[in-house]
Amino acid sequence: MEYDTGYEPRQKKTTQGHTARVVLITLLVVALIMGGVLLTLKILNDKEEAARQAIIHSDLFHPGIEVGGVDVSNMTYANAVTALQAKQDEALADMRFLFTCNGSNYTADSTYFLVSSDADEQLKAAFTLGREGTLEQLQSELADIAANGRSFDVTYTIDPDGAKFEALIQTISQKIDKDPTEATYTVKQLPIDPDTGGIACFNIGLPSEEAIKEGATPVTDVRDLRFDFIEGENGWGVKHDELYDTVVARTKAREWGTIEVPLGEIPPVVTIETLKQSLVLRSESITKYAGSSNRVFNIKKAVGSLYGLVLQPGESFSHNTALGDRTEEGGWKLAPAVIGGGANHEDQPGGGVCQTSTTLYQAVLMSDLQVDARKGHSTMSSYAEGGLDCTIADSTTGNIDFQFTNNTNAPIYIFMWLETKSKRCHAEIYGEPFADDFDHIQLYSELIETIPPTADVYTQNPQLFAPYWQQRNSAKEGYSFDAYKLYMMGDTEVRRVKIDNTVYKMHPARFYVWPTWAGEALDPLYQLPYQYTD
Repeated sequence: MEYDTGYEPRQKKTTQGHTARVVLITLLVVALIMGGVLLTLKILNDKEEAARQAIIHSDLFHPGIEVGGVDVSNMTYANAVTALQAKQDEALADMRFLFTCNGSNYTADSTYFLVSSDADEQLKAAFTLGREGTLEQLQSELADIAANGRSFDVTYTIDPDGAKFEALIQTISQKIDKDPTEATYTVKQLPIDPDTGGIACFNIGLPSEEAIKEGATPVTDVRDLRFDFIEGENGWGVKHDELYDTVVARTKAREWGTIEVPLGEIPPVVTIETLKQSLVLRSESITKYAGSSNRVFNIKKAVGSLYGLVLQPGESFSHNTALGDRTEEGGWKLAPAVIGGGANHEDQPGGGVCQTSTTLYQAVLMSDLQVDARKGHSTMSSYAEGGLDCTIADSTTGNIDFQFTNNTNAPIYIFMWLETKSKRCHAEIYGEPFADDFDHIQLYSELIETIPPTADVYTQNPQLFAPYWQQRNSAKEGYSFDAYKLYMMGDTEVRRVKIDNTVYKMHPARFYVWPTWAGEALDPLYQLPYQYTD
């Protein structure tokens, strides 16, 4: 009989358990070893990362770096900025100009310049070196930087401060410059006429070709006969533009030091040419004169009183004031003057001066000046068109005056003179040019009405006895004229302005007869001369 004792099974179970334990222990050992390795690796990695981060985030420039000629190794950013600024200040210490002129010196130091650079950009670029990559890469890069260095050049831009240099140049000019003398002019002085006591303003027109052939000085500009022009003289001083251009060029080339101030002539702003551009003949009026020697004397005396008169802007002219009282004691001679409302004439001191008031009146109109007072004659004048004459009478004969005002923005100059050979009276007015819309003024008169004389007038005179009689005045027609100023541009009329209406009185024939005259015909054999006494 066989018995199953179970020994074999028990032996097998024991062997399997032992193996499992061995495997487990082995695994545990392996795990422990692997964990130690991993821990060691982690510790090593942490140390490397810490070292890498220390490099990346260092607040110092790495050794071997130079910026703008300054070794910034192991400097903080702030210290590097300070060191670079000191280097810049040292490099720019000589940045100045010394201006010399006539023994005087003027300095422009560094404050006269605008200095800029890319130092900040270069510092930032230098600071970023060796701050990217693995520890090994960083260590390799730092070693290379330390061994071979890295250099960053700083570029400086220097420009002159224009405002400061201009102020300095202006200061130099104020101490050195000599102003030019501007051109001037004065009214040409003529000799005194011993006869009239006035200026001898006779025959002073442009010389004819015949006169030039006979030795007269050739003159083509009538202003040279009326004014003495004195040309200006050059001054001298700093050539501003040239000096500043030198400053700019020397600054660009970094050539500091001494600059000799360039001097040059300063021409006058006002020359004879520019004077003549603002002093033109605005108008000229000419009338023909005639009559007795006394009348011509009075006209000569009058123009001699009016030659070279100057009226400032806004200043007024009075013909009576300019001539003064016309009396024999004052040197005026007896000559015919219009009386009786134009009916007749009688000799008065200063007779004939209305020729000058009429001539000047026409020049004033053509010069576009402001007429303040004007009265036409009571009868038409032989030397003026209807409506374009002008009478005057001093306080002894009625105080009729001719007055006008300078309504321009510049002085006006009045010249009256006589051309004795052709017996012409001239009035010239000089001043600023006309406005742009016209270049001269013409005068035009238009007859509006002819006024016939009424019936003859007979007045009985108790001092007469038959058959004697006198004629007081002959019959005269009257007239009405409108006068106009024609504003012209060349030959084209721009506009027309009415000046005035002038009425010349008609006069019937007037007779003085004896008290018993009954209308019978007057015998010419018994006409008595008449002396006007009204």
